[in-house]
Amino acid sequence: MQVAVRSWLLVLWMVVLGGVSVSSAFADVVVMKNGDRLTGTVTKFREGKVDLGTSYAGTVTIDTDEVESLVTEGEVTILMKDYTRVVGRLSVVNGRVTVLTAPDATPVPVDARRVASLEAGRLTGREWQFTGRINLGIFNTEGNTDLRRYNLDTEAIARRDRNRWTGTARANEATDKQVETEMNAIVGLKYDRFMDERLYGYGATSFEHDRFKDLRLRSTYGVGLGVQVYQGSPTNLALEAGLDRVNADFFDATDERFFALRLGSRFDRWLWDDVVQVFNNNQVYASLEDIRTSFLRTQSGLRFPLRGGVIAALLYNLDWDGNPAPERKSVDRQLIFSLGYRW
Repeated sequence: MQVAVRSWLLVLWMVVLGGVSVSSAFADVVVMKNGDRLTGTVTKFREGKVDLGTSYAGTVTIDTDEVESLVTEGEVTILMKDYTRVVGRLSVVNGRVTVLTAPDATPVPVDARRVASLEAGRLTGREWQFTGRINLGIFNTEGNTDLRRYNLDTEAIARRDRNRWTGTARANEATDKQVETEMNAIVGLKYDRFMDERLYGYGATSFEHDRFKDLRLRSTYGVGLGVQVYQGSPTNLALEAGLDRVNADFFDATDERFFALRLGSRFDRWLWDDVVQVFNNNQVYASLEDIRTSFLRTQSGLRFPLRGGVIAALLYNLDWDGNPAPERKSVDRQLIFSLGYRW
């Protein structure tokens, strides 16, 4: 009996050792010029930097100029800034980057400064990439004070090769002693077509309703150009300018129709190793017919990742109308705390 147990323990121990050996064999290996040896999985390669995911130190960022040798075990797809693709095993030797596209092929040299992104596996460029978030805020009191408030803020982005689609939605509802005191919503849809890594053309539309602004529906339809000044972690910054047609239908006030110069900006940055993200988004519609009918939408705040995609957010929304309906104010402000999920 003891012999059988020992035999099974020996077999189990060999399996464990074999599993460890296999996992090590299939790891990407980096040897630094100072003699350090790192194993893990290459997760990112951009502008002369390599991110190596490890089980013992998280993600380690390495300067390729300090690499003696690096070889990926499996194939990767490297997207260059001119949107060409190189597929194969990545190799870095004394700072020189090459890709082995086939076992008997001559390694293809790659300019590390022209690399836009890296993905594991063999990709064709027709794959979809989806990111987004949804945040919900709820405030409810009952008793001597009877107040309810609901907030929705969401964004979904789909990316495929040079094409990017973005959908957004914001909505707020509030009641005080069962009397409605707030009811508004803004939805938007935008398409971007990248001409190179940074420059893109866009087409966008939005629809806004706010009964307490006397606004039945304000719609915008526009085209323009954008520049992705920064893209990736930790900073994103995009600047846009274009021409929009604005149609505003009011419940009681006089309807408005005009062309507007649209100026937009989107900024976010992760601070302290992805502990908190600060962001600011602005859209200015400057009327080309009557400057008093111009309006502004802006959103700023902080996002805090919690666990498993769950995030907390502190939002500050400010909307400004240059020509509000009679007995309405020009500025609306909101300070909202919400919880949500990102993917």
